Amino acid sequence: MVRFAFISLLFALVFFVSVPYLHAEMKITLKDGKVLNIPVSENEVESIQYAEPDEPEEVFPEKAIRVQSAKYGNVSFELEGQLGYKQYFCNAKEALVKKCDGKNKCRAVVGNSFCGDPYPGKGKYLYVEYTCGQKLKRAKKSQTEIMILSCP
Repeated sequence: MVRFAFISLLFALVFFVSVPYLHAEMKITLKDGKVLNIPVSENEVESIQYAEPDEPEEVFPEKAIRVQSAKYGNVSFELEGQLGYKQYFCNAKEALVKKCDGKNKCRAVVGNSFCGDPYPGKGKYLYVEYTCGQKLKRAKKSQTEIMILSCP
């Protein structure tokens, strides 16, 4: 019996000592909720340095407007006899983030002030996706109309 215990102990020591390296899996959760599993070995583990942000990120109440995307412009089907279409849009997100993020209600007159005139002489629309808590909302208004984003 003592001999069996000694052999078992010896086998366990040989097994653990002969393992060339240990490896594990690191889980990283991104801001969008996606989880990445990254394999790491003992030799790859290093101290992680976190850079200080240039500007602290604003903290908003749970039920506040958070602009996810915004585009201003229109689509043209005038392709001189060819099938298809061409998009004329500019990114209006930055302007709407400055105006609306963190508020419960936001009013904006739809026009070229957001990001210029991407389709001169033609009618344009503002398309916005924003979150209110966990709920995704969408809004669309044409040029010169008043867009109201709300997060009750």
